[in-house]
Amino acid sequence: MRYWVARVSAAGWLLVLVLGSTAPASTEVIQPAYVFGDFVLHAFGYFGLTVLLVFSQRQPRIWITAIIAMLMGIAMEGVQAMTPDRAMEFSDALANAVGAVVGAGFFWFRGCFQTGPQLPNETI
Repeated sequence: MRYWVARVSAAGWLLVLVLGSTAPASTEVIQPAYVFGDFVLHAFGYFGLTVLLVFSQRQPRIWITAIIAMLMGIAMEGVQAMTPDRAMEFSDALANAVGAVVGAGFFWFRGCFQTGPQLPNETI
């Protein structure tokens, strides 16, 4: 059940990122979202995506997931270059990558998931 909820949440989060990245750049609508700055907004978006994608896996591959999230962020910046009123920005792609790496680091440094086989507890 946990994986199902995480997968639906990850799909919803990704949908929000795609819609936010491809929506027309109306300054009246977009400007209020920049309370904490554009870099932080992008980094938080891809941090959340990485965390949800890792949670949605039974056997998580943390760094592969981060690389996939980084590639999605770079691809979304590329898609923005194809829209008439948006532009691809290197700083946004960098923020997306930083968010994905920080999301992976969240699991890696905390040891939330073990990558090797777990030994059963032995009672003496």
